[in-house]
Amino acid sequence: MHLVAIAELRGTVDAAVGPLASELGILAYELRLVLNAGFPAVVLASADEAAARRAFAAVERLGHAAVACDRRDVVASAAMTTLRAFEFVRDALVAHAGSADRLAYDEMAVLVRAMHRRTTETIEKVKGRQFRPGMAIATGGLIMSKKTTREVVTRADQREQVLYIFRRSGASPWILRERSALYGGLGADLRPSSFESFAATVARLRMSAPEAAYDERLMNSRPVRGVAVGVEAADIYAHLIAQHLQRRAQ
Repeated sequence: MHLVAIAELRGTVDAAVGPLASELGILAYELRLVLNAGFPAVVLASADEAAARRAFAAVERLGHAAVACDRRDVVASAAMTTLRAFEFVRDALVAHAGSADRLAYDEMAVLVRAMHRRTTETIEKVKGRQFRPGMAIATGGLIMSKKTTREVVTRADQREQVLYIFRRSGASPWILRERSALYGGLGADLRPSSFESFAATVARLRMSAPEAAYDERLMNSRPVRGVAVGVEAADIYAHLIAQHLQRRAQ
């Protein structure tokens, strides 16, 4: 699946919608919804690589910043190196204390702060009894009710801050997860809660890697319409943002 997105829009949405919709073959109303949801705005998802190239060229021709990727190139956050009991050393970040997983600060290209949202669903079978007045009369009160079983569905939203760390070499990114990290490596900067310690870690990384671009537009989660939702959508958007910011820096 090839994705083409608008990373930055030249001018206003009102001015851009008409020409873009005409070039991309999209209804203006649908395109407006996509653009109003935020950037990067995925305007094409197709298995046709040639169609993706044409869409990319059309966006650029109209003066907007385009970014594209093959979805197979997007590294899932579950496959990234996860920071656990991490350490800050002189010239690098160590993923786990005592491990060989080291990421030099000058290798960090883009830091993308995002919100991961997961919806969990639990189904519970509840047993009970139902009064049967007709049967009670027919049996002289011998049978008053029957056993019943019903399913109760409970849905819960879980949210967690993450920080994607994209590398200049293009190698697999690293990721910091707010609630699964151990923050002892912060030393004197350690805070009482995971929320505060996560923020302190982000600040420390930004200070240690001043050349790395920083972006936090994914703090409000949103789907890639018709393609992905939740964490999977965040992974795609983070990949597109990193590509765009690295390209702009060059």
